[in-house]
Amino acid sequence: MEEDFKKALESTLGRKDIDSIVEQVMDSPARFDDLYALTEHEEEKIAWRATWACEKLSILAPSLLISKREELMQRAMQCPHGGIRRLLLNTLLHLPVPKPINVAFLDFCLNGMLSPAETVAGQAVCMKLAYAICLKEPELMGELEAYLENMEPEYYTAAVQCARNNILKKIRK
Repeated sequence: MEEDFKKALESTLGRKDIDSIVEQVMDSPARFDDLYALTEHEEEKIAWRATWACEKLSILAPSLLISKREELMQRAMQCPHGGIRRLLLNTLLHLPVPKPINVAFLDFCLNGMLSPAETVAGQAVCMKLAYAICLKEPELMGELEAYLENMEPEYYTAAVQCARNNILKKIRK
């Protein structure tokens, strides 16, 4: 079964192909573990595409990934590949925030949202995750607000500035 997914992920792949894989897992949730195992495949292309499918599943069937939440946090914090890391972070954004919160992951998000080494999409999703975590631990919201207020907007892209401004609006409501 895992081989079927591997073959599909190796070939030329587009959104429709990923959607087809996602549908197969939705139709047969027992196949999820086969797909998830491929997110750690040694061939980067396969890992990236399998992670993309899992990110889509996090929207449609978050229950499949909830038991993997802590593992996904660890993997995101250790992932050297910007595209895969962004997909892992997006996956986590679609899952409920655990309580107690993972402080190391919050620190990672706070650092990631400010890091020029992080991709633009990575910075924005780190910001959104930090906000979601702080909603669970409201006493941390002041710290997040201070981080966002102290960002020098001219050093960030329009997308990151937009995410920053939207989160600051939510905090100040």
